[in-house]
Amino acid sequence: MPNRRYARNHVWARLDGDAVLIGLSARALEQLGEITGFSLRARPGDELAGGQCFAALESDKAEVELFTPVGGAVVRVHEALELRPEVIGDDCYGDGWMLELRPGDLGEWNSLLDPVAYSELLKTATHRD
Repeated sequence: MPNRRYARNHVWARLDGDAVLIGLSARALEQLGEITGFSLRARPGDELAGGQCFAALESDKAEVELFTPVGGAVVRVHEALELRPEVIGDDCYGDGWMLELRPGDLGEWNSLLDPVAYSELLKTATHRD
């Protein structure tokens, strides 16, 4: 998807008008296994810097913190995921979105990996495993 970019930590960002939707990539979910818990650390109105923790995720294999790929003002959060975290694994690029923010600097967006560069990153990671 051309309007989706990726951070090296496997968090995706999709430009949607003047806002960015954020979630976790399918590759990360493959590594994590079944999602068993999700806890938001950000709320609407919060100002987050790029690389700031916005949520924690639990799976049958690990507990991880998730960090924003870009900074900005939180517009909305997907609170329903706290009650139904399995949605993240079922539809990570659709209903599994986690956070929406209005970026303060679109330069951060431009520094994220496009789909081709992200695919290359995954190939490199696969060869190291």
